[in-house]
Amino acid sequence: MNVLRLRQIAGAARGVPAALSLMRRHGRPSAVLYFGESPGDDLLATAVLRRWHQTRGSRAAYLTNHAQLFERNPDVAFTAPYDPALAGAFQLLGVTRKRLVYHAYDPTTDRSLAPRGTHIIDLMCRAAGLPALPDPHPTITLAPDEIVRSSRPRILVQSSVLSARMPIANKEWLPDRMQVVADALGHDGEVVQLGAASDPPIEGVTDLRGRTSLREAAGIMAGARVFVGMVGFLMHLAAAVGTRSVIVYGGREHPTESGYPENCNLFTELPCSPCWLWNTCPYEHECMRRITADQVIREARRVLAAAS
Repeated sequence: MNVLRLRQIAGAARGVPAALSLMRRHGRPSAVLYFGESPGDDLLATAVLRRWHQTRGSRAAYLTNHAQLFERNPDVAFTAPYDPALAGAFQLLGVTRKRLVYHAYDPTTDRSLAPRGTHIIDLMCRAAGLPALPDPHPTITLAPDEIVRSSRPRILVQSSVLSARMPIANKEWLPDRMQVVADALGHDGEVVQLGAASDPPIEGVTDLRGRTSLREAAGIMAGARVFVGMVGFLMHLAAAVGTRSVIVYGGREHPTESGYPENCNLFTELPCSPCWLWNTCPYEHECMRRITADQVIREARRVLAAAS
């Protein structure tokens, strides 16, 4: 047995008291599921927990550093801090352990590797030994008083996705074009910027960058008419609360593999797309540059008109 495996077993053994304490408090879960440290992946995992509950008739526990995403969730037995050693401890105690995955990153090619034509939520279900979902969407359960209403139509925008735990430059649109979008949509309602404090500011909007918790962001999103952004956590959050989005996809990934059909997904058909490259692009991001501010404005107004 190699040294790494011995260390894993030793770490799992040290986690047994914590696992036993959790089971005394919450009962024995049917399984323990986990992904990693990204809030977006944890939000996607809510769909897997729902599928587990539907299929197995029991509830799994979930390891996460973003427990607020799972508050009031009827599909999770309990949450505990993300720790692979704790997952190993549950396994030593006879609890099924499943690490959820979808794509692997190949640093030699700077590319995501995975079966194509399958939604990432369904790949996570597959990793858990579950059948695919007929309608793969994440969920978040909000109390009525958590939803932030507005007298004017609320339009949410973001300027960047580079604050993600695993930033992918090829998901990024052009911040100056999002400024044009925000300027135009300011005539249609209240424009609010969500995102990290480090995201480029958008002028002339209500600035909530870095000023909300995950649940507060969800409450604001739930009361909005439309979200305009890129592929990432906020896109998945909008889907979880039922807010339609205009998503600038470009050509890195296809919307059928990571997005939601109710959205306006601006995908650029090129011979190289979808490429699934992370940060390199031999074509100077032609797929993103082809998506104009006017296109985004037009689609956002179409969504606003449908929601009124």
